[in-house]
Order: sequence, then C-alpha cells, then structure tokens
Amino acid sequence: MKFSIIIATLNEEAGIAKAINSIPKEIRSQAEIIVSDVSTDSTPQIAEKLRARVIKMKEKGKGRQMREAVKQSKGEILIFMDGDATDPGEYIPKLIKKMEETNANIALACRSGEDFKEDNKMAKRAYWLYAIFCLPLFWLIGMKVADPLAGFRAISRKDWDLLDLKSDYFEIESEMNVKAIKKNFIIREIHIPHMKRADGITESKLFADPVMWLKIVWTVLKFFKAEK
Repeated sequence: MKFSIIIATLNEEAGIAKAINSIPKEIRSQAEIIVSDVSTDSTPQIAEKLRARVIKMKEKGKGRQMREAVKQSKGEILIFMDGDATDPGEYIPKLIKKMEETNANIALACRSGEDFKEDNKMAKRAYWLYAIFCLPLFWLIGMKVADPLAGFRAISRKDWDLLDLKSDYFEIESEMNVKAIKKNFIIREIHIPHMKRADGITESKLFADPVMWLKIVWTVLKFFKAEK
C-alpha cells in the first residue's frame, strides 16, 4: 500500500462525502482511506458507503485520532486532510510531487490571507489574528511557510515514526512542526485555495475557542524548549 489518507472526523456528515470524492481516482487506486471518527451523526455511515475504513474512537481528540489511524494504517506515505470539505483532495498529487521533487520530509498544503473571500469577514479577521500571533512564533523557530498549522499535509511513515508524537488534541500539528524543525527536516509547501465548509458555517474556531491559540503557543514553546 503506497498511500494512507487519514481523515479525523467529528460530526462532518455535511462534508465527508465531498472530501472523500475529491481524492483523485489515480490516488485512490493506490491508497487506503481511513476515517478516524468520534461523531454522533451519520459521518461514519457515509464514509463506509464510500468504501473508507472507519475507526470508531472512544475518546475525542484530533491528535489521538490521527495517531491511532496511523497505527492501524499500512501506507508508506501518510496524508492527512479534514473531513469538512475545506481541503481539496485534488491537490494531493501536487503534495506528493512536492515531496518527491524537493526530497521533503513534510509537505504542507497552505492557504494565505489572499484566499479569504471579501464577504467572509469572520474568516478574514481570524486570519489576521493568526498572522499576528501565530505566524511570527513559527517563523521564529525557522518554519517560514504561509500556514504552519495546515492540517492538510503529507509525511512519510518513516519520518512520522522518528517524530514520536504524543499530543492528543489539535496541538499535534504544532508538535509535529517543532520536532521536525529540531530534526532538520525539509519542509515544503504548495498553495491551495480557501474552501468554504460544506455545512456553510463561517465562524472561526479562533472565536469559538480562543483558548486554543494559547494552547498552541504553549505547545510550541514547550516542545521547542524540551527538544533543545
């Protein structure tokens, strides 16, 4: 099995079908699609109908879901994407090509502020707060990409194992980034457009849970200090 495409889901019945169907046929023919799920809606049933393998988790936590899915997966290359249809699966070939052409350990699918539509004021405000408080922190440790917290990313299984990730929640991308920097991993990015969630919700998680960003900052500082 060459690719494992891992989608950690929590009540994404509005977007999971679009997310899975966006994955190109040439990739799906070489991949297993694993949905690591803690939903209470019909997300797992929809995923199974589309021939994805569903892992039902007892405890919530994006990091926990990702780690368990990797543990049960078989692919040489691990590709992570969200189930809300904001990550366009048709860009997976570009992620893989970027890894191959640049010998990258990690490839990120990044959005920028220019991608946020003018009529989505909430998304624009969230991005600028992100740009002010989070981007400089990652740039400070040497990760100068447009969107360091991009969940849509690819990494080889060998490199995933080397990082020995421990985070149970959304801080897992931050932990991955810091440990990758400390191990001198090559990190590259591709550009993807901003896509609206399939359910139409525009409220940013930044405003729904501002404590999240404090936890991200703490995670970066904690792992960066620990890895010195």
